[in-house]
Amino acid sequence: MSGGAKCAVLHILAASTQGRYYLAAMGDVPSQPARAEQLSRRRLLRWMGCAAAATLLPTAPRASADQPLRTLEAGVLRVGTYFVNPPFEFASGQERVGFEVDLMNEIARRLSLRTVFVDTRWEVILGEMQRNLYDCIVGGITITPERQKVLAWSVPYMTTTLSLVVDAARSPAAMTLADLKDATVGVQAATTDYDAAVAMERAGQIGKVKVYLFAQIADAMKDLAAGRIGAVMKVYPVAAWLARQTPGLRILGQVPDNPQPLGVGFNLDNPGLMAAVNGALAAMQRNGSYKALVDRWSVA
Repeated sequence: MSGGAKCAVLHILAASTQGRYYLAAMGDVPSQPARAEQLSRRRLLRWMGCAAAATLLPTAPRASADQPLRTLEAGVLRVGTYFVNPPFEFASGQERVGFEVDLMNEIARRLSLRTVFVDTRWEVILGEMQRNLYDCIVGGITITPERQKVLAWSVPYMTTTLSLVVDAARSPAAMTLADLKDATVGVQAATTDYDAAVAMERAGQIGKVKVYLFAQIADAMKDLAAGRIGAVMKVYPVAAWLARQTPGLRILGQVPDNPQPLGVGFNLDNPGLMAAVNGALAAMQRNGSYKALVDRWSVA
């Protein structure tokens, strides 16, 4: 078997019911010890190289006969989210728009489904997904070990950072994260930015934490612009969007060593739908349509 053929039979199998990801390397693996002994060092290294390359590909299996694509209503993809989280989801006049709105519409189109977006709240969306109120959920949601215990998650479609937004007039150009040791940092409740801010407060890296309801992020930005708090922490796409919308604000920097993988959440008992969504995401990344959405909404 040629090296190219060996790579062709390597697949990323993303769809354990716990939402974790596994690499299954199949092909040039001898089934008997005698054949294994015949593998040369060169062939073994080539096989290992193919396996390593496969782990980096945004590839996932499609729904199969034993894992059918199943939705709550035939032909419909019911998506839970909240339209207070620009640029992922937000209201523009009478229209509901955003990066993840376009993303899920395109995924549904590729799966021959029609999207129905249901507006809910961050504080209850994970529990609602567990109760099967939706086929899936989005909202710039970070995949964490705790969230993997209760829901299954797609392959991350984006890994971003937590960023700190400050008022440019009150923060000199030479200011760094170290200068926030006495500052109050605004965060949304029950989020990874809240967890990071609490850890920074305990470590003496910031002064204290002010918590806002998720839907009140605009109030946090107003408090920042008025000087009532020293910074606001959010995942980078949201932080950058909000900074652009409020003159005089800028991003100070990123919280180090705290990556934020974002994904689509599913009920644990629906691996077929998760596999289908993963397949659609992989296809979008291959043909450039995913990058087009990233560029359109400036979420890179």
